[in-house]
Amino acid sequence: MVHPTHPTRPVTPAAILTQSLQRKRLARLAEAVSSHGIWARVIDDGRPFLRVSNPQSEFAVEDITCERRGQGYVFVTSFGMYLGDCDDRSLRPSVERTARLLGVELSN
Repeated sequence: MVHPTHPTRPVTPAAILTQSLQRKRLARLAEAVSSHGIWARVIDDGRPFLRVSNPQSEFAVEDITCERRGQGYVFVTSFGMYLGDCDDRSLRPSVERTARLLGVELSN
């Protein structure tokens, strides 16, 4: 029996890679909305999601996921509202829609 002399890399399932990419995209959005006073936290509970909230209201809370649609990934609310493309270099449209949803006015 021949044993490899070089270290072998563990095989990573595609689902784990996909979840880590989704987490990175959600973390980018969290950073972008946080700079406007929106509370944001990525939660890894099975499928990662971003919980955002307006600190001025106990009721303005929403969960955002990153899901595959067509040829790319998009940010979507828990009730299916499209917020923007995950792969956009500028997250401005997603940030604006998230702020509007939570009742937060953005400063320019």
